[in-house]
Amino acid sequence: MILKAMVLKEVGRIELEELPEPEPGPNEVVVKVAYCGVCMTDIHIYNGSFPAKTPIILGHECSGIVSNIGKEVKQVEIGDHVAINPLISCGYCRYCLNGKAHLCENALAVGGAGKTIVNGAYAEYVKVPEKNVIKFDENVPLKYAALTEPLACAIHGIELAEIGLGDRVAIIGAGPMGLILTHLAVYKGASQVIVLDLKDERLEAARLMGASDIINPGKCSPEEVIKEITDNELVDIVIEAVGAPETVQDAFKYVKRGGRILIFGVSPRDALVNFSPFNIYFNELKIVGSYALTPDSFLKSAKLISKGRINFDHIITETYPLERLNEAIRKAEKGEGLKKLIKVH
Repeated sequence: MILKAMVLKEVGRIELEELPEPEPGPNEVVVKVAYCGVCMTDIHIYNGSFPAKTPIILGHECSGIVSNIGKEVKQVEIGDHVAINPLISCGYCRYCLNGKAHLCENALAVGGAGKTIVNGAYAEYVKVPEKNVIKFDENVPLKYAALTEPLACAIHGIELAEIGLGDRVAIIGAGPMGLILTHLAVYKGASQVIVLDLKDERLEAARLMGASDIINPGKCSPEEVIKEITDNELVDIVIEAVGAPETVQDAFKYVKRGGRILIFGVSPRDALVNFSPFNIYFNELKIVGSYALTPDSFLKSAKLISKGRINFDHIITETYPLERLNEAIRKAEKGEGLKKLIKVH
């Protein structure tokens, strides 16, 4: 059979092509793609700030229905509704053996950022190992199941941030991931969740996701406002969810002594930040990065979605057919709207 796919031919050029449908290996499944979300990682690869060998099919936030299985597949059947974990770990390197499969030295990335990228889900069909899919009941909308991966990334970040009951949290950036992080911070018991963004419509969405306070840095001094609304104490945790050097530097202005800064936003590889080592030492700051998702956060994400605990309707703003992927990527790059889904089938 022949499938349609949007193929990245070179930096800044994606074209619709017809390709052979993938055949599963013994332990692999082929998924008929229903939805695939547009991610900042796609944009970085598209514009060249994340190098990738071309031609390649991008797309890693996806859901669909199993259409074919390998002869040794045991837990998945044709017709199952699934979401895909796009990080394929080797299972035997030092990171895999120490419970950090997401940092695998030999990882393959399905349609996303990684040392080795394999064809992803901006196509009618995608092939992955059986271990990389998770099943959903048919009553769970596949457009929500497609967001299992980004929610799993946010869960991993929130766990690294170590939010405790009563903590004050500031989240820089109210894009799709910032909004999910907002909801999770509230879910974890933060007493105050302050969201900063330059777009008022995104801040209103943050309110709907549970933010206690919203700040537009283009209209005020965010540092002064945060001091005012925290009784001059600043916040316990700052989550940077933009991926810009300027906003990473801003995080140091909002965090209190003994606090934590989570670098969650995806910056260009060549981005640099100026900071004071003395400030980190004197204020006993903990700075941690959050990369991708873990098998555990993927499972937790699927459970939350299955139980209807996450309201994605405030986050998903547009749906495009596969052929309009270029348009969706350009709008996402400009920051227009919020989450964009590609409806493949």
